[in-house]
Amino acid sequence: MELLRKLSGQDEKMQTLRNNFEALDSRAADVKTEVEDAELRTGKKRKHEVENWLRNVERVKNGVQNLEQEVRERKISLLLLGNRVDKLNKEIAQLREQGSFQGGLLLDVCATRGESLLSTELTGQTVQQNMEKIWACLMDDSEELRIGICGMGGVGKTSQAVNIHNKLRKNSRDHVFWCTISKDHDHSIGKLQSDIAKCLKLNLSKEKDEKKRAAKLSQAFARREKCVLFLDDVWDKIDLHRVGIPHGCKLIITTRSFDVCRKMGCKKFKVELLSKKEAWSLFWEKLCNGEDTTLSLEVIDIAKSVAAKCDGLPLAIITMAGSMRGVDDIREWRNVFEQLKELTMGHEDMEKDVLPSLELSYSRLNGMKLKHCFLYCALYPEDWEISRDELIRYFIAEGLIDRSNSLIRKFDEGHTILNKLERSCLLENCTYSDGKAFVKMHDLIRDMALKITETNHPRFMVKAGVGLKEIPHLQEWTGNLEKVSLRSNMIEEIPCGQSPRCPSLSTLILEGNQLRSIAASFFKHMHALQILDLSFNYLIKVLPNSISDLVKLTALLLANCTFLLYVPPLGKLRALEELDLTGTDIREVPQGVDMLVNLKNLNMEDTNWLEISSGTLSRLSHLQCLGLSCTSVPVEIQVELEGLTKLEEFNVHVADVHSFNQIVKFVQHREVPLDRYYLQLADYDMDFWDRSYSKSVRWMGKGRITNGGEEDVSFLPYDLEALIIRNQWFTSDCFCNVFWGNARHLQFCEIDNCRGIQSILSVCFSSTFSSSSRNKEEIEVDGDQVGESRNAPFQSVQILILVDLQDLRGLIGWKKLAGCGLGFGVIAPHGTFSNLRELCISNCPKMKSVFTPGLQLPHLEQITIKNCNEIEEILDGARTTLSELNRLCLSCSLSELESICEGMETSFFGNNYDMPFILPKLKKLELDSLSKLECICEGIMVCDSIEEINIIECPKLKRLPLFLPIDNNGQPSAPMTLEEINITSNDIDWWESLEWDPPNTKDVLQPFLKITGVKTNFPSRGLIGSADHVLRLPLASPPPYQICRIVRLLRVLGVRSAPATTSPPPVFAMDFGMEMLLMFATKNRLVSTGNMQLSSTCKT
Repeated sequence: MELLRKLSGQDEKMQTLRNNFEALDSRAADVKTEVEDAELRTGKKRKHEVENWLRNVERVKNGVQNLEQEVRERKISLLLLGNRVDKLNKEIAQLREQGSFQGGLLLDVCATRGESLLSTELTGQTVQQNMEKIWACLMDDSEELRIGICGMGGVGKTSQAVNIHNKLRKNSRDHVFWCTISKDHDHSIGKLQSDIAKCLKLNLSKEKDEKKRAAKLSQAFARREKCVLFLDDVWDKIDLHRVGIPHGCKLIITTRSFDVCRKMGCKKFKVELLSKKEAWSLFWEKLCNGEDTTLSLEVIDIAKSVAAKCDGLPLAIITMAGSMRGVDDIREWRNVFEQLKELTMGHEDMEKDVLPSLELSYSRLNGMKLKHCFLYCALYPEDWEISRDELIRYFIAEGLIDRSNSLIRKFDEGHTILNKLERSCLLENCTYSDGKAFVKMHDLIRDMALKITETNHPRFMVKAGVGLKEIPHLQEWTGNLEKVSLRSNMIEEIPCGQSPRCPSLSTLILEGNQLRSIAASFFKHMHALQILDLSFNYLIKVLPNSISDLVKLTALLLANCTFLLYVPPLGKLRALEELDLTGTDIREVPQGVDMLVNLKNLNMEDTNWLEISSGTLSRLSHLQCLGLSCTSVPVEIQVELEGLTKLEEFNVHVADVHSFNQIVKFVQHREVPLDRYYLQLADYDMDFWDRSYSKSVRWMGKGRITNGGEEDVSFLPYDLEALIIRNQWFTSDCFCNVFWGNARHLQFCEIDNCRGIQSILSVCFSSTFSSSSRNKEEIEVDGDQVGESRNAPFQSVQILILVDLQDLRGLIGWKKLAGCGLGFGVIAPHGTFSNLRELCISNCPKMKSVFTPGLQLPHLEQITIKNCNEIEEILDGARTTLSELNRLCLSCSLSELESICEGMETSFFGNNYDMPFILPKLKKLELDSLSKLECICEGIMVCDSIEEINIIECPKLKRLPLFLPIDNNGQPSAPMTLEEINITSNDIDWWESLEWDPPNTKDVLQPFLKITGVKTNFPSRGLIGSADHVLRLPLASPPPYQICRIVRLLRVLGVRSAPATTSPPPVFAMDFGMEMLLMFATKNRLVSTGNMQLSSTCKT
């Protein structure tokens, strides 16, 4: 019995022990959960006493479990059991007391929030500016921040991201994680989840369900107060929700694809190539590698050339500099440079370290069509700006774009392809402010493309722009060649005996050479040829008859073969879809053209002697694009065109008003409107035809423009976008009166050297008194007239250029219906010029002011006013007010009344010096040679976007009324966007004499002042109509096809500028030093007078 009582007592003690430990274990679990959560949220470390306490709890737990096992196995005596139970209970009691942690669980210091990564020091102003912008975004408290660091391979995206990562670790309390994306993550979300989980020290190996893994990842992020996740080398859109990356986690990705940034909603930061100075600095740094390096001046010059061949790409610069480290032998440097001149990727280290990185971008392109289009860009010379439209026409001819689609759909697809290549950082965008769009291939990207085509399908031979004088040797024309580009060389002939065996050749580009003759045998074995481009071979006169047998030809391009007289019969080329005869000297349409039933693009612009027989055009029923010149326009052009129901683009130059009116009627009355047209009425032709707008009219030097009459009346298409009128005489004093009902969509308007125009548009007033009663007490306004003004076409105009308008008095005039003349300074109708972006006025000697009061110009970005000697103010002020007006009679609707009243406050109440002149988007203000200009505006000019101010020779201007924002200290500061204020050295005294309000305005603006040299008096006119002309070309040695354009321009200038008296002929200065113009003597009668000048000796 005693034994049983003892056993029963020990059982009670064991149960008490179990209960005590369960309470301790529960407290330990709570502490562990609490401390882990606090560590994740705050980044702080747990105290050592907490760590020790948890360790002791675990030790006691093991003691209790071991004791229970010994009791079950009866391996312990009752006496020993009692002692051990008492000891464990005592320890449990102590631990429970210690577990209150009155001083808290965590230390005040923070734990490591991610590991630092190895980084390279980043140099260069561009890089630092990009880093500063990204850092500023990260310091923003936005919870949804997503940043995309974009750029081509090897440009330094990862390096920038690593530096930002390490800076965050040191300077913020954020939890920072770095994950490099596996290339096959798009095939396995699970792999991406596992990679991110490792960064978080989270084990997902036992969880196979994707959604549950995502939930655990999301919870792990959520337990941390602030997180920044870096995902390096992202190639495709990542579904963050599916992976488990929650809202509130800041995200920074590096990628070569702008599409990835767009699809993931990232703010894009493009990593640009290094400037020449930055590139050389990096090259020298890596070449020296921290050691003293001494090289001869000759070696340094070659080293700079080697660095330049890397074209600003950091990866290439570092690779080349590393490979040449320690080399001081000039012969070795010269050898390396010669290798790079042939093909940068031909260098061993470049091919090993740089090529794979760049080629990865190509391999990730989606689909062979995109890859072929990319490779096609390598057919152009190095560093070439490629016209997007030209490239797309090649794609169409190659069949890379579906030829059966409409022209606009084909071009839309082409632009989509080029956009994708740009967003993949394989092409660079080169769109200019005038709307002309180009793309460009980085030199190393081009080398990579050529490397691909050396060994893989398709096989290319590219020797473009390398100065070839002869056709490549026959052994280079291998049987597997598919595309050959020899463009922009100096090849003069393809001699007899040259007959390359290239049965697979589909594209042959010989554009921009100096070909005089081509042997008939040359095309004998090119039966698969689809594209033959001989454009800009200005000396060739006759094409070989063997071209007639190229039955698979889809495009024959002969543009600007200036002397070309003969094209062989083309009747057998039934597959031909594009024939370009622009600028040739042919006299008749090649035989068989009317049989080309698949012809879609026929261009015969600038063919000054070509005549087309009646009925030829009407047979080409599949034409989508047609270009004609004045001599090639059939007499009854409208009848010929009516059968071309598929026509989408029409470009024509005519020399008589009757033909022009016929064409406009054709354009107006088509059931399906044309997508593009370029119509020119002129007695001479011009090559420099801006195609920035889809629907343009150019009217030059042909007759008078009237507002009524017989044949002089000419119409404009209703959907016109761009209008250029030069050298005309207007019988109406208002430009808009002539074209009132037309051109509602006009965006660009240039009026040059026209007489009779006093205003661009007018507001009509009905009145019972004479024009001398401007300040009388009563004026009646006809609402219908005002309503028409309000809907004037100039509401849509974005660019307005006014040059040499000798009678122009103002942009807007007001006229009384009783037959009185124009007055100026009236309030403009609401919406007038409301979309104007650029205004340029030059040589308008009767203008006294530019803008009328109340004119709203919310989109105006650039104002240029030059050589207007009577202008006294830019914004019309006191003289234009109606301060004596007592009675105003209106006949209009309420909506029209609102339009009339807008801005009238200024006119009724006279001068208001506090009335601001607000131009919210103005970036550039240029005032040049305005001898009577006294003020820009009476009040202040608010230009929050101003970047550049140029004021030259405006001696009477007293002040710059630029509004200066107030900084935090209550002091005026310069507009944030302002970059420079330019004056000449002649204007320094004027600058010092300006009146400033407040007085310290000058001190604020002085740091932005830039002083240039004395202004030179070049002719203010452009290319036409003055006695002297300066043609400045950007190329030191322009390729031959540029010369042919220049010669055609000189021919025009010689005719238009030839003086009626015996005064000396005009001189044309050219900025290139080439003795190459004697070749034009027979046709253009131009005599070379040295390397730098041409003199036109007579009319042509």
